[in-house]
Amino acid sequence: MILAELVVLGLAYGLLFGVLALGLTLIWGVMKVVNIAHGDFVIVGAYSSYWLFVLAGVHPILSILFTIPFGFGLGIIVYLGLVRRVAHAPELMSLFLTFGLSTLISSLLLYIYSPNQRAISVTFPSINGLGVILPGNAAIAAAYAVVVAVLLRVFLTRTYWGKAIRAVTEDSRSALLMGINPETVSMLSFGIGVAIASSVGSVVMLLQAVTPTGGGEFTLLSFVIVVLGGLGSPFGALIGGVVIGVVDNVASLYLPAAATPAIGFIILVIVLIVRPSGIMGAKGS
Repeated sequence: MILAELVVLGLAYGLLFGVLALGLTLIWGVMKVVNIAHGDFVIVGAYSSYWLFVLAGVHPILSILFTIPFGFGLGIIVYLGLVRRVAHAPELMSLFLTFGLSTLISSLLLYIYSPNQRAISVTFPSINGLGVILPGNAAIAAAYAVVVAVLLRVFLTRTYWGKAIRAVTEDSRSALLMGINPETVSMLSFGIGVAIASSVGSVVMLLQAVTPTGGGEFTLLSFVIVVLGGLGSPFGALIGGVVIGVVDNVASLYLPAAATPAIGFIILVIVLIVRPSGIMGAKGS
């Protein structure tokens, strides 16, 4: 039964990780920008929820109503001020730029809030089904991830701007000939990506404590998931997140805690050898 609980818990965490990676793969698909600061936007969202809870008593779940528009606006500002200068440039340029942005964000947070861990003590009742117990906070995280994935799917397939994002991802030149402005689509995509990361930060506050320098961990995890699932594939990001989440949790049953973080990378290497395009990536991508 412990194994079943670890699988279910890994599925819950994996869905949240997969949604986090959705934002990264959306930005990559449209602009080919390597966003090293992706995890730092998670920390910004987490700290926003923390202070809303401490200063105004706003529940972390309700704070998502703030972190989504806040993250979207922040993403637009960062895109217009910095990222658009390296959009569609060689990947190394965006990597250096966003690495500097990541360092700036973490340093500012460290200066303002100190390196002390911050956490919110809010617990939802556990869910018990067929003898398998799932912590309530993890269930909330999984439910949120499913809602975001469904809404993003509807947005990308049913709305004009969603279809425009898909068109630019497929072929930006053809999209331009069809009257779609790639610049506007890039700005929108970056805003959505940062909004997703910031809102995931609000949910992360239900699961663990955060520090100003914790963004790198989320960025690395997102990159592993994106590459594992297939670059530019939203569904692949969800699959990759679930694989990493389940394997990490199950491995903790048999391996020392210090060794489990390496499992995800071992799976990534195996997948890249067998299928370099990732699980859901197109061959040759």
